[in-house]
Amino acid sequence: MRLPLLARGPACALVLTLSGCATILGGGSSQAVSIQSSTPATHFVIRSSSGIQIASGDAPQSVRLPRKNEYQIDFTAPGFQPQTIALTKGTNGWIFGNLVVGWIVGFAIDFATGSAYKLEPSVVNITMVQKVSADGSRSTDALVSLYDQAGRLIRELTVPLVPVEESSAITSPTLP
Repeated sequence: MRLPLLARGPACALVLTLSGCATILGGGSSQAVSIQSSTPATHFVIRSSSGIQIASGDAPQSVRLPRKNEYQIDFTAPGFQPQTIALTKGTNGWIFGNLVVGWIVGFAIDFATGSAYKLEPSVVNITMVQKVSADGSRSTDALVSLYDQAGRLIRELTVPLVPVEESSAITSPTLP
């Protein structure tokens, strides 16, 4: 049975008010985060703010994460000191569409599903850089570039990395 033409408009309006703008137009309740590294064999582990492991793998890779949480990404590579980057949540601009359509129900749905948020940065790029100090010794740094969803650079950090000596991890120290 088909709805009469006059009943279709209110039915469509009812469907639109039962969902939030950020849920429909802003990407939903999860978001893809791109993890990249120029260093071969870079492994990452993503943990939620409560410490639960959400994902792991080798860079480069794209991971889909729920927008409700904030995350910590731990990077490891053979011979280098582990590094950590934080993914924070910001406001998804599409939530303000609820002022036009959806109102309180739309806001409630967007916040309940996590669609009201967006994860930043959406692209994490770690680049290993070797530096030569004034005394001629070499050290390795990680150049960490943080990007938003539109690909704009948010911030760059240079973090010193200290190689882990594998032989010291295997042998125990000698006592005098």
